[in-house]
Amino acid sequence: MLTPNDAFYKFRTNLQTTDTDNSSASRRQTKIRDQIEAAGTLTVIDTFLTGAYRRETKTKPLRDVDIMIVIVDTSYLKLHPREILLALRAILAPLYGEGRVTCDRFAVRVDFGVKVVDEVSEDGEVISFDVVPAFEKGDHYLIPDDVTGAWIATNPKIHYDLAVAANKDFSEQWKPLVKMIKKWNAVAGQPVQPSFLIEVMALRLLTGPWTGSHPQELRRFFATAAEHIADVWPDPAHHGPDISGILDADPVMMSTAVQALKEAEAACTKAIRLEQTGRTSEALRAWRELFGPLFPLS
Repeated sequence: MLTPNDAFYKFRTNLQTTDTDNSSASRRQTKIRDQIEAAGTLTVIDTFLTGAYRRETKTKPLRDVDIMIVIVDTSYLKLHPREILLALRAILAPLYGEGRVTCDRFAVRVDFGVKVVDEVSEDGEVISFDVVPAFEKGDHYLIPDDVTGAWIATNPKIHYDLAVAANKDFSEQWKPLVKMIKKWNAVAGQPVQPSFLIEVMALRLLTGPWTGSHPQELRRFFATAAEHIADVWPDPAHHGPDISGILDADPVMMSTAVQALKEAEAACTKAIRLEQTGRTSEALRAWRELFGPLFPLS
């Protein structure tokens, strides 16, 4: 019978991107850049995959993968950030369908219409991209915030370097654990928003020597996060606004997030006790209830 320890290592593998996933993401990135350049309305300096995908903390299936489009025409910086989002959407909507291309707060989301069954995408395809327009400014970039009407400073390289260092300091277990916690967040209905907040909290909460136990580390994270999520969590790159801004501004959402984290900690405790009393099958089912169908039972 599969032990919970073995199940977590299989779960870790199930969350990892494959060569097929990466090929799909790369192909989609190149195609979108070509399509934007072919339109002739925006001049692109560079494009690159960024965000959780680049930091290797993205969960599967690959949804809302960030692609940064670095644009030459800085005159947009004098306008409301919505204008550059609308300009990008005007290029992409005719190509992918009006209903599948939408303006989000920071990006234009392109849904590729990929079928997903039990958290597995058809043929390993990327489900959607978040196309983030950006403008160079010194050692960082400015990206639009359609909600506040401001241009937000960001430095993806610093975020990337921090994730690499945290993973190294935690015996290469930090990234896998962050992906597991993000998968819980998705299964639970996204009580923690944005999901990047999980990474930011993990930089402080997932530290010290690796104990060798996924269940214990996860329980510890959920318990500590429930206590501290109401703290102010600034951008670790010290460029943009507080990462905890969405929850900080909404007491109801914050309360929901705290309760969800407490319930996750309780679920971890239950699963651990089931294993300790020899009820392995029940323990595995308890972990699957917490993490969804990518958590193996056999």
